[in-house]
Amino acid sequence: MPNNICCNCKCGIMCSCKTKSNKNKKESVNHPDHYLKDTGHEVIKVIQAWKLCYELGNVVKYVARAGRKDPEKTIEDLQKAKKYIDLKIEDLKS
Repeated sequence: MPNNICCNCKCGIMCSCKTKSNKNKKESVNHPDHYLKDTGHEVIKVIQAWKLCYELGNVVKYVARAGRKDPEKTIEDLQKAKKYIDLKIEDLKS
């Protein structure tokens, strides 16, 4: 495997952790599973690449994790995303 691909987390080439961690240890800070898509794109990197504002960044975050962080809170995550969309719409109207 090329040196630029992390073997310690699911980010692959997107990894910036540069640490050697236990593969079985669940990562909740650097690369949490609930913020990764099957493609390996980490939500924070997508938000940064798209240069999203606070409200729209939170929309992406809550949509991406809906049903993944806690399946029982899927509706709550989607409601949070909706709230941030509403906040952005109100901001644009004013």
